[in-house]
Amino acid sequence: MTAGVLMLMFGAGGPDSAIGKTMMWIAVAGGIFGTALFLRGWPSRRWSLGYVVATMASVTLACLAYPDPLAALLGCIAYATIVSYAAFFHSPRVVLGVLLVVTGVAVAQTVAVAAQGRTLMAVVDLFLILQCSFGVGLTFYTLVRTLRGDLAIADLDPLTGLLNRRAFRNIVQTRIFHHPSRGGYLLTALLDLDRFKAVNDTRGHAAGDQALVAVADALRATATPTTVIARSGGEEFLFADVVSTEDAAARYEKVRAAIEQLPCEITGSIGTALIDVGLIREESFDVMLDQLITAADKAMYDAKHDGGNQCRHHGSVI
Repeated sequence: MTAGVLMLMFGAGGPDSAIGKTMMWIAVAGGIFGTALFLRGWPSRRWSLGYVVATMASVTLACLAYPDPLAALLGCIAYATIVSYAAFFHSPRVVLGVLLVVTGVAVAQTVAVAAQGRTLMAVVDLFLILQCSFGVGLTFYTLVRTLRGDLAIADLDPLTGLLNRRAFRNIVQTRIFHHPSRGGYLLTALLDLDRFKAVNDTRGHAAGDQALVAVADALRATATPTTVIARSGGEEFLFADVVSTEDAAARYEKVRAAIEQLPCEITGSIGTALIDVGLIREESFDVMLDQLITAADKAMYDAKHDGGNQCRHHGSVI
């Protein structure tokens, strides 16, 4: 797109006025800025929005600066790319803003073409431009919303409705690196149900499944609203939360007690561990989370070896 603007600048029919050339150069700069964002890696949501704004501004300036209104109107087809990008990665409000800009620029060029006596051509071209932009935007928006529903289901354990291990990692990572203060501790807990195999052996697998569902409901009811909860496999459950003090590990005594009081007559052993959020680096997040889970796992087995139905805290892993 940037190369196309440069060719229009120096080709026949390009802008002659200083204002027009300046607008085209700004459009080129916006294109270079957008390209540079992706050369440094996939942008954050904020930088991605910056890419949308920069690209929209570049296309708008190029279309408004070009002397031939018919060519500028046809150039509005370039908006389709950024409309699809916005629909795929951003909110409906952003998509609506992009489409309003497309409509405004296209209508302005249509009026200019009609003023030259080519009204029918202008109206047909306007229809094609808007059909393309709105059609692409609606298609991508619908596709993303459909896929989002499927992905949300794919992130859940089908029996308990809790997160699976993969989704747990992704959500914890997002929580850590988008936490407003980047302070406090990442507290992780691992729960393993005591003698759960005996439930399956004596009461049947249906009773075991019912017990797992009851435990999951108890975890949702007793955990804090910010706690990320997952069923990591079998009768094991993972927790993670960003807390302000190391004493927050004591809250899992409430979780243990809630499981003990369930009518399915089952107990759980819980191990906890934490790390200062400021020590976590995005490039080594997976390794550090594994270390944290391993420490919580060790504390959980200490609780089991002491008879089960207990909580043990490992402390900080670093």
